[in-house]
Amino acid sequence: MSAFHKSALGSGYRLAEYTIESVLGHGGFGITYLAHDTSLGAQVAIKEYLPHEIASRENKTQVLPNPEGDAVRDYQTGLKNFVKEARALARFKHPNIVRVLRFLEANGTAYMVMEYEEGQSLADYLRRNGPRLDEQMLLRVFIPILNGLNAVHEAEMLHLDIKPENIYLRKDGSPMLIDFGSARQGTTHMHKVALTHGYAPVEQYPDKGEPGPSTDVYAIGASMYRCVTGKKPDDSLDRHEAVLKYQVDPLTPAVKAGGNSCQRNILECIDWALQVYPRDRPQSAREFQDALMGKGSRSRSNSSNIGQPATFKRSASTTAYRRPPTPARKSNRDSSSAAVGWMAAGLMVASLAVAGFLYWSDIKVYFDLFENQPANPPIPSGVSNKPVKASAAPAENAPTTVPSATSPAGPAKPMPKRVTHAPTFPSVLAKTITGHQDWVQSVAFSPDGKWFASAGLDKTIRLWVAATGTPLGTLRQSYAVNAIAVSSGGKWLASAGDDGTVRLWEAKSGTPRGALSGPGYAVYAVTFSPDGKLVAAAGKDRLVFVWGVNDGRRVHTLAGHTGDIYSLAFSPDGKSLASAGTDRTLLVWNVTHGLEAIRMAGHKGKLLSLAWSPNGKWLASGDAGQAIRMWDANTGTHIRTIANNQAVLTLAYSPDSRWLAAGLAGKTIHIFDTGDGAVMQTLAGHQDHVQSLAFSPDGSLLVSGSRDKTVRLWKTKNP
Repeated sequence: MSAFHKSALGSGYRLAEYTIESVLGHGGFGITYLAHDTSLGAQVAIKEYLPHEIASRENKTQVLPNPEGDAVRDYQTGLKNFVKEARALARFKHPNIVRVLRFLEANGTAYMVMEYEEGQSLADYLRRNGPRLDEQMLLRVFIPILNGLNAVHEAEMLHLDIKPENIYLRKDGSPMLIDFGSARQGTTHMHKVALTHGYAPVEQYPDKGEPGPSTDVYAIGASMYRCVTGKKPDDSLDRHEAVLKYQVDPLTPAVKAGGNSCQRNILECIDWALQVYPRDRPQSAREFQDALMGKGSRSRSNSSNIGQPATFKRSASTTAYRRPPTPARKSNRDSSSAAVGWMAAGLMVASLAVAGFLYWSDIKVYFDLFENQPANPPIPSGVSNKPVKASAAPAENAPTTVPSATSPAGPAKPMPKRVTHAPTFPSVLAKTITGHQDWVQSVAFSPDGKWFASAGLDKTIRLWVAATGTPLGTLRQSYAVNAIAVSSGGKWLASAGDDGTVRLWEAKSGTPRGALSGPGYAVYAVTFSPDGKLVAAAGKDRLVFVWGVNDGRRVHTLAGHTGDIYSLAFSPDGKSLASAGTDRTLLVWNVTHGLEAIRMAGHKGKLLSLAWSPNGKWLASGDAGQAIRMWDANTGTHIRTIANNQAVLTLAYSPDSRWLAAGLAGKTIHIFDTGDGAVMQTLAGHQDHVQSLAFSPDGSLLVSGSRDKTVRLWKTKNP
């Protein structure tokens, strides 16, 4: 038995409401236990502060610092930092950072109670599956980890002990950072136990500088070096001394040691992160992440000893067409976790009710009335039936068939053309609906077409009778709502907001089901699978999250985008999920395995919208650069580009897949024939950007939401 296990608390020991079951791991500054939460019936991980070099356990429970030298002072400093770290991490709710539930002080030391999830460390994975990772696996691990690290740095914290042992891979493959190193700082014994040689940069050694964000970037680069070369880097202190003596840096660059394991750009970025001096590295996790994904431009440093880039210039950003979220938002809200599923969600439901966020007015009465109503009764009298004038398709909108840059060689697959089509797409404005006090961001129809919902930045979700525009009820939240969706059975309504929360509500009663764990930043898109069993969401985290609706457990965390994600859509058969991001990339994911299936590129502007045709054949994507591109959904082949629009903020296919509606930044809605891309009608009337569109299930109605704070209901007359 090791010294750590001899000094560990015994199995069955009771710590508050937790019962110790076994030892999960140990390090220089503590022991981590698997424990049982007797209150909730769930397993948790508990980390105990026990720096074995300067403290020991007495009488099987008490932890006491050694009496000699500076041990007492160092112990108290480390304990203070440990508690500070626990408090800070307890405020985080990020999918790539270990979730701290609470902390305790007992036995002369402190304990950090964390969510427990089945999985293994990256170090264990490498030992079991070979010493190297291929490029796809490398990026699936480190791109999300850099998302988490960026959140840590924005909270003015540092990790200070990143290494493969402290990158944990959950059972579903998603990674998270564990075992922060703040307790190691500020002690005279730091050089003995606080550093992991090979992964710690020179400034972590005594009197060699001050740690900062680039310190963690170095450790990420060192961990990636280990994954692409099969060995950890040379110690940074040895490298530093060699540089001071004008000797050759002993570290073999990743571009040489990595062979053909990855693209050269990735290997160069690893070398850049491993620069000896902090000023020569990427200065933030986001900067390093962007470089790994090929964004921006890099210039080589002539003074670099290992030949990696020394500076990085950010690429210019384009105009944003949606209101940006609060910068550097950190979440401190209560929500359900994957470890305890909907049990914790019940607590949040109670807190929402107590806080008085729920205002669902007379909704059951209206739903009862629906039972004896047709899906779409006639438009009420007094509403104008004057047709909106159709605009002719401009000559420059002639469809093209340029192959996609990522498609197989050869001519693009043409979309089937109709022999004839009506000269216009007749549609009349049936109702202008007011009530929202800020931008209307999202609209969605119920599956029976009897009602629809709208949501906006006024922090409300409103339900309306589809036939008349009569209000059904209002749900008031504490944050702006960016997106809503209704499940196929009409039972559930999902909402996503600026606070990074995805919530489920019972549509009929307005009762909150709970919040889904995962996102840490603003969420811009949410959608249900066709069978209603899954719900997906994405946004500023650059990740796509997929949960099971019945139990609230996260099924997948999909990493592949390098920009914010504004739109999501399930395929009609539910087997695939498409996502569109500001990285100008459209991705299709295999829902069963959680893997990237197709990657489509070609847009020149940031992608803001996406739609999957109900017949399953086509995908449409719209960008800020005024272009709509149509794709073969099965192969990713580019079919045509419809150019010369204004920024395309939202797209929606009609139920028969014959028409594609596009909401534009120029206050109008274009209706395109999907057969040849011709503009069939332009719907005018909104006074600001059209943010969201939805067809009713039978195609007889089109609802639009706008920045002008109104919702408009259009009566369609399909030719």
